[in-house]
Amino acid sequence: MKNIRNNTWYILSKTWKYEKRLIIIILFQIMIGVILPLATAVLPAWIVDAIGNGMNHITIARLAVVIILLMICNTAVTYIASIQETYLLNSKMGFLSSLLRKEMEIDYAYAESPEGQNKFQNAFMSIVNDYQGIPGMLSLIAPLIGNILSLTVNVFIIIEFNVWIVVVLTVTAVVHFWIAAKIRKKQDALRDSMADSSRKLEYIYEYMSGNASTREIKIFDMQKWIVDVLNNVTQIRIGLARKSAGFNFFLSVSDCVILALRDAFAYFVTFWAVYTGKIEVWEFVFYLGIITCISSGFTELTNTLASFGQRNMEVSTFQEFLDLDCSDEGIGLENMKPVTIELRDVSFQFCDDGPYILRHINLVLHESEKIAFVGENGAGKSTLVKIICGLYKPTEGKVLVNGVNLEEIKLSDYHRLLATAFQDIHILPMTIGENIAFGEVDSYVEEIRKCIKVAGLGNEFWDIMKPLTRMLDANGLVPSGGQEQKLILARVAFKLLYKNAQILILDEPTAAMDAISEKAFYEKYMRLSKHKSCILISHRLKSTSFCDSIVVMEKGQIIECGTHEELMDRNTHYRALYELQSSYYQ
Repeated sequence: MKNIRNNTWYILSKTWKYEKRLIIIILFQIMIGVILPLATAVLPAWIVDAIGNGMNHITIARLAVVIILLMICNTAVTYIASIQETYLLNSKMGFLSSLLRKEMEIDYAYAESPEGQNKFQNAFMSIVNDYQGIPGMLSLIAPLIGNILSLTVNVFIIIEFNVWIVVVLTVTAVVHFWIAAKIRKKQDALRDSMADSSRKLEYIYEYMSGNASTREIKIFDMQKWIVDVLNNVTQIRIGLARKSAGFNFFLSVSDCVILALRDAFAYFVTFWAVYTGKIEVWEFVFYLGIITCISSGFTELTNTLASFGQRNMEVSTFQEFLDLDCSDEGIGLENMKPVTIELRDVSFQFCDDGPYILRHINLVLHESEKIAFVGENGAGKSTLVKIICGLYKPTEGKVLVNGVNLEEIKLSDYHRLLATAFQDIHILPMTIGENIAFGEVDSYVEEIRKCIKVAGLGNEFWDIMKPLTRMLDANGLVPSGGQEQKLILARVAFKLLYKNAQILILDEPTAAMDAISEKAFYEKYMRLSKHKSCILISHRLKSTSFCDSIVVMEKGQIIECGTHEELMDRNTHYRALYELQSSYYQ
């Protein structure tokens, strides 16, 4: 109960922040939810009584006024329902914004894990569906409170007539609520499985709709196989949906049986009272209306409570995700120059019972030093870079920045020291300037243009306010693969030259380039980082020969370290790899 109260207060307070008009609408709906059912019961009885006692002009006028007022109320309810969707959407956007902001703040390793992805999927689904989670709970608050107030009034009225009607109606409502609660628990047990299958389906749909994957599917004749994979996941999802539908069917049948027994008893007692002359006809009409209101009210209340409980669990998944610890506290690194990074006996595994990806890494990156990590796929190079970036925390050992443990440093300050370019290129559907300087375009217009020039981008990129997509603007620019590489170079240049980044990290950003283009690109990167430290990952050993030190990795461990000349003289693993690659270009 405490959890429901806390979640309800939470979403109401946040909704007041995001869209105050929605709260006002909810209050109006509560008021109407009390008035209309009572008026529906009173008006027919009033008409019957007026007919029995003889109608006059005053009575007719009063009835007309009441009927007109009820019509106005019903019209207002219809109008409010039509505008409520807009206000609900505004509120959803506020909750979605807070969710996405949290997703970007939480621990990177956890966000990548299946548990983290499932938690995000559940939290996301608690926002986007109008009938689930937060929107669902918001839509149920007015009916729930309105029903409780309406039932309270009607129960006090009917107790004066026959207390046993209230007893039977209450008992059947409790039984129905108990059944609904059991069904809700079974539905909740399916939630994680449904989130997992939804995530897999979303990934498959995204893969099948991508331009690059479409080429692969056609060229490798993957159509049948990919459809089989899709069908398998779909069947699992359908199976879960059938289970959920079965639970809902059982709840509906039990609801019908309980409703029939309950109403039969209440109507019999009322008919018997008028038959035996204990009440007059207008009282019979009035009590029949009140009983109908109570009967439907109890049904709606139990259904609303069951739905509210389900929505509360979905809201709890949102709250759980937002409560994840992502505090960015620690020692500030403002104006830290020079920067030395030391990895002291660092080991890493993704989970406690999983294999070690890195073992006993000891390494120091000095000021202005250029270090290259080389090795076969799966050697742990990219994982090591993510640890240096602070995205992963070492399972064992420490990462020291100027002698201070990285875990004690404010991560946002540390990231300001880094300029990174990764293999996966992400161009945002925003303007050219925003893709280079993000939210600081207005303050760095000329600096951005200098970075565009440094990167070798053409005149078509000179208008930094032009969008890099045609989805937002028909006149937008869609960059080629080579232009995307240069945009990343411009982004790195901006951070190195104008944001005081001290360490350049290149994780195979030129993997799709030929050897000559790669060499030219690395020369540009090296000129930009002339007085900065640099960490480079590349499969092409020839492109790493200019580095001060080359670290050779194998199976998560450092097996060799030295300059290009030193490693070649040793005639070990590095030399064998280098000569093998060189033979391909002879």
